[in-house]
Amino acid sequence: MPFHLILVPVNIILIVVYLIARNRNNLKLTSWIQPLNTFLSIGIAALSLLNPGTNLSYTIWILIGLALCFAADIFNIDMNNDKIFFAGIAFFIVAYLEYAITFTKFNRGFHQGDILVGLLFIAIYAILMMLFWKNLGKYKIPVLIYGLILPFMVTRAISTLTGGVFPMTAAILVTAGSLMLYLGDIEYGMQRFYKPGKFTVGPICYAGGQLLIALSCAYFIS
Repeated sequence: MPFHLILVPVNIILIVVYLIARNRNNLKLTSWIQPLNTFLSIGIAALSLLNPGTNLSYTIWILIGLALCFAADIFNIDMNNDKIFFAGIAFFIVAYLEYAITFTKFNRGFHQGDILVGLLFIAIYAILMMLFWKNLGKYKIPVLIYGLILPFMVTRAISTLTGGVFPMTAAILVTAGSLMLYLGDIEYGMQRFYKPGKFTVGPICYAGGQLLIALSCAYFIS
């Protein structure tokens, strides 16, 4: 078995535990299971360096993004606490911007097809902000900023599919991972600022998205 796959089954099991902890609002369990999932993703990305041909530079950039998300996880346990919410969102803005820069850098910039994808996500952003607006209150500015950075990262990931630079497996992994992060945050936004309810896919999308992005390192071959 390739080294980077050793931790994957453990990570998947803990993702399920994370979903249960979030739905039960078990902050004690969440306080260690959420960062542990990201830490395992960091380990998976790092273990990819043991595989022949792994692109060292790309992996380091992804590890930096994962480390920023790990820091955000530590702040982001009780998402109903204002101080924690603001600290967590600040770290995630930096982390997802770092991912976007990484995808753009290794995809050799922007491409013509990015325009249509960008317009689509701008339309989604506008729809979501209209749904959330009346309940955002003091969160308006950070949510407006975060709401732009996250889909920007997703568009940069999607661009790797057609940019002709990323190995296709790595491009599929970062695209799927980024979309999962996006869907997970849409669910959280809907529950926090539109219609309260239990988590269904959000925790799985967040931790699973980080896992897929980490796995891309093993398939980005120099």
